Amino acid sequence: HHNDILIVDRSIEATPSKIVVCALNGELTVKRLIRKADTWWLQAENPAYPNIPIQDELEMVIWGVVTNVIHSV
Repeated sequence: HHNDILIVDRSIEATPSKIVVCALNGELTVKRLIRKADTWWLQAENPAYPNIPIQDELEMVIWGVVTNVIHSV
C-alpha cells in the first residue's frame, strides 16, 4: 500500500516466491520473483501493473528480499 514501510534483508537469497526490491533499468520496483517453466518473472501483486519477464536485455539488480511490511492504520 502507499506509504507502507518495507523491511528488506540483503543477506537472504532471492528465490522463487520471495518478494524482492530490485532496480530495473535504473528504476526501483517491488515484485514477487517467480519461475514459470524456464522463464523467470517479476510478478506484480497489484493487477494494475504488468508482470515483467526477466530477459538478457533488461538491466536488473536485486537489492534484497522483503521480510516485513509496516502498514499504518
